[in-house]
Amino acid sequence: MTEFENSPPAREPAVRMPPVVWGAIVLMGIIHAVRVYLLDEASDDWLLYHFAFIPVRYVFPISEQDFGWLAGPVTSSLLHADWLHFAFNSFWLAAFATPLAERWGAIRFAGFWIAAAVASAFVYAAAISFTDSYLIGASGVVSAVTGAACRFALPIRRGRDPSYFRHAPRLGMIEALRQPSVAVFIGAWAFSNALVVFGVGMPEGEAYNIAWQAHVGGLLFGYLAFGLFDYGARRSDVA
Repeated sequence: MTEFENSPPAREPAVRMPPVVWGAIVLMGIIHAVRVYLLDEASDDWLLYHFAFIPVRYVFPISEQDFGWLAGPVTSSLLHADWLHFAFNSFWLAAFATPLAERWGAIRFAGFWIAAAVASAFVYAAAISFTDSYLIGASGVVSAVTGAACRFALPIRRGRDPSYFRHAPRLGMIEALRQPSVAVFIGAWAFSNALVVFGVGMPEGEAYNIAWQAHVGGLLFGYLAFGLFDYGARRSDVA
């Protein structure tokens, strides 16, 4: 028996993220580091005004807008309130964006990110009647990739081989809810967000509010619109 045959099998990494997911997390980290360590308060305020999502912008005519009107719904998903906010969203993306990016590839995943950011931002805006506030963070997109994963990835129990994610059948909207793993997960997700509404578990004196409305909008978008992006995948044969 050769030395090669005696060697133990290579260990599989705990998290094997596609480059597009790594890239999104690194980009968000760089942006936050620049804001924290390089920008002064006035410069950071300028950046937030032009790149955060500000609902009240959209009650005024386009003729009175700057480029933040167009960019804000998407660029706001790359900004974070603090390192804890960034770390939480990055961890969630590593878990739930990975199967989606493995299934779709970078271009389709990026398109989904943009659409999810816009959808979750405007659900938030509608819920607060387009009042004057700032929305930042990838939480809406995170919720969207979570909702999308419910349609194909959560019911899989055979391992984390990317081929399973690429070839798993697409579940119908009602069919997915019949999967115990999906039903339990969505119930737990809804419960945890309900706690956020009442401030349970939030640190005292928190400087920002959790935009739970964007979370709900993102989850619904990811779950309901999944089929629009998952073209070419086979449907499940389960009724």
